[in-house]
Amino acid sequence: MRFLSVSLLLLLSTAASAEPLGITTEAPEPMISVGARIGGSGFRRDGDTSFTGQWDECRMNGVGVFAQKTVRGPLFAEAGLDTYFSTADHQASDLPIDRQSVLVSAAIGARSQFTSWLGGYVQLGMGAELTKLSVPYADDAIRADKVMPWGFLGVGGEIKLGPATRVGATIRTLVMGNFNYDPARLDKNSQMWTSTPTADQVFSASPTLATQMQFFLVHDL
Repeated sequence: MRFLSVSLLLLLSTAASAEPLGITTEAPEPMISVGARIGGSGFRRDGDTSFTGQWDECRMNGVGVFAQKTVRGPLFAEAGLDTYFSTADHQASDLPIDRQSVLVSAAIGARSQFTSWLGGYVQLGMGAELTKLSVPYADDAIRADKVMPWGFLGVGGEIKLGPATRVGATIRTLVMGNFNYDPARLDKNSQMWTSTPTADQVFSASPTLATQMQFFLVHDL
């Protein structure tokens, strides 16, 4: 009987000093985040084998929105929707291809926290590009609509502005469909074509490496 009394007193003492069941002093880790970003990209030119060489073919700028969800520990998933447009500062040696794209993407990533205000992450993703293409030919233009796969590997860093808001930057290496920019292909005086080339002939895509730089603002819900 004495043993039961002592055990009961110890149990009541422990329960009184403990926190209520299911209540913790730490706030739960944010599970969902939403953000917006801006960026620019460019393809590596054919024949340039150096990684730091010219990545200025088909320069494109764009904006996008994305959502992230913590999966487990440092792992997180991301879904994104971006729109990119080719710029007008193409080189004289390039065909003036106009490219307007919507990029749908899904990615998996892992975070690392360096300090309380500075973090970084890596990402691997893929998706689809829905693009409208046109290029001048004679007195008209050749146009096409395409859906092409794309993928990327990215590295980013972010800085906390507050308890739930961060800003950061990401650099990505992309694999995307690109086209032949040799202007001689569509020279109206050329003997290459005996009639107007078709859109499939002009916009025959092949996988090409590109780089992309993005700046973003993200908020934890």
